[in-house]
Amino acid sequence: MALNRIANPRTRSKANLRAQKASATTARATTPLPVSSAAEAVVGDVLRFLMPSVFSGHKPVWPPDAFALAASILKRSDAYVEVANRWPPPKYRAKGAWHKRIAKIAADWRRQYAKGGRWPRQLDGWWSAILTRSNYPLNKVAASRELVVALVGIVAASDHACFGLGRFRPQNVGDAVDDWAVRNLALYQNLCDSIHRSRVAVLPKSHNPLMGITLRSLTHNLALWDHPEVSASWQTSPAEARLAMNVLLLPWPLKTSANAFQPMRRDGGLALPDGMHLFTYDVPSPINVGRVKGLIDDATELAGPIDMIVFPELCMTERDFRRIIEGCDGRGTIVGGLATSPGTRHLGINAAAVVVPPNDVAVVQGKHHRWRLDRNQIDQYGIGHSLNANDVWWEAIKVAARRCNFFANDWMTFCVLICEDLARQDPVAELVRSVGPSLVIALLLDGPQVPDRWPARYATVLAEDPRSSVLTLTSAGLVDLARSQYGGGPRSIGLWKDALSGVRQIILEPSAEGVLLRLSTELRTEWTADGRHNAPGTGYLRLTGISQIGTTMRAGNEAAVVVR
Repeated sequence: MALNRIANPRTRSKANLRAQKASATTARATTPLPVSSAAEAVVGDVLRFLMPSVFSGHKPVWPPDAFALAASILKRSDAYVEVANRWPPPKYRAKGAWHKRIAKIAADWRRQYAKGGRWPRQLDGWWSAILTRSNYPLNKVAASRELVVALVGIVAASDHACFGLGRFRPQNVGDAVDDWAVRNLALYQNLCDSIHRSRVAVLPKSHNPLMGITLRSLTHNLALWDHPEVSASWQTSPAEARLAMNVLLLPWPLKTSANAFQPMRRDGGLALPDGMHLFTYDVPSPINVGRVKGLIDDATELAGPIDMIVFPELCMTERDFRRIIEGCDGRGTIVGGLATSPGTRHLGINAAAVVVPPNDVAVVQGKHHRWRLDRNQIDQYGIGHSLNANDVWWEAIKVAARRCNFFANDWMTFCVLICEDLARQDPVAELVRSVGPSLVIALLLDGPQVPDRWPARYATVLAEDPRSSVLTLTSAGLVDLARSQYGGGPRSIGLWKDALSGVRQIILEPSAEGVLLRLSTELRTEWTADGRHNAPGTGYLRLTGISQIGTTMRAGNEAAVVVR
């Protein structure tokens, strides 16, 4: 059998080459280009993905479901920007007319759903406008004025109808809508009733941005979360309705040795490039629970009941945290950074744990990004004798599944981030901006908290959008370790930043063991981009007092003075 061979071009005749060239040219001219089989995304695709039953006559009468559908179309199509260009619709141009119309529809909606699971007939026209345009390409939604008005109308009405959802309600206070929202958040971590959170989640919300234009600019009470890579949980608990807080900061350990940082002798299952290694940080010795209780007593004597006790990153073991819960016996919310040391074949754990009375079960959130130590930080803490400054060192921890836990009572919401999770904005920061909690607490293992370092920069970002108040806290031991390398400087163990004032340093005096913060709430009216207000307003947490707590107080020294 003859073998097929590829002829050497140099052996071909010129005539054959010309014929082949002509044939190829003809083929290119007569053969049609391939056509993509991908179909353009349309409005109906979003509806089918989220809630296919709407095409069988099922109306999204539960307000968070209706919000999820309309808000998702607005976001996917970018049509929400039309609110910044032409709004409100002509018949609502009178001052306050749009707000009054939406408030009326929302009140009817809440009342009718609570009584019989229905929505008001005023919404039928908007819903029909959406369904009849289910074949509209998403990139053309903004060009349909009637469709934009229908989508924004349903978003506005559902948002207005959901005032107060996700907040703690005493028994016999609230309605069936409140009760159903509590049920859905507890069971599904999602306000939606007919849409699974793997497709989209709707969560309660505290603040909306007052600058720029995003979908978040359209709502006071509801947040759309369509990034399932980060899951959210929502916990509610009672609190005294005094719109103020006493927060005790315990920046422990008070002393840290440079030998706390050591290279990990095994690779922990990771194959790192040359010049990259893992380091470990020694968990401090067991916490003296008796001292914690004594400092709480001191702070209570000075300011009244303590609402929250906060410890920094990597300051205790899980066993320590359990002992503190038992010792404090429900005397305030406890927030602390937990550590589990790595073994020879496994990585350690870095997590934040929160217990909110009357619960005694900790809600735990793992760290999302490893700490990376480079030459500058190795020099900053004076640990070059243990870690080679010419190499890059990664924290020997397991990177946790992305999750953010939110905690709410009847007047405020807070969440906790761990060090790099404040600085590395993806992917959790967008969730924080969507919910807009009243307070973001960042647990750090870091040097002095001063206005020109990275924690202040990222705290300012969240204070501007979504206008949350931000508290950072690091250990006094690591602050002193850094100060010893540079001849002193402020012993600043924390920072406070809110949307209404500048950055404030929180100083721990040499003779103190903790710092008491007094927070108060200032109500400010916020406006959505479509012109709706939330009077009497949203509460902004502000720092109104700082007191030193510790040995000087017990000796009767008057050094613990409130600074206003």
